[in-house]
Amino acid sequence: MTDCAHTWRKKLRLQELLVIAKKEIDSGKDIDLVYEILEDEMELRWRFVQTTKRQYIEDIKKNLANQYILTV
Repeated sequence: MTDCAHTWRKKLRLQELLVIAKKEIDSGKDIDLVYEILEDEMELRWRFVQTTKRQYIEDIKKNLANQYILTV
């Protein structure tokens, strides 16, 4: 059950970060600046370490490039 809860929490976090990323991209910000904003959010909200932030950023990059779809 803990694996399911962990996966569920990660999915919710990624959804929150994707909403932020899409909002920032739609406002015309540079993609590198968007990734910095996302890293700051991860640091403030969840206190992720650098490796975890990197994994989440990679997942967001793949999602924005339509390499996989995050569904509810």
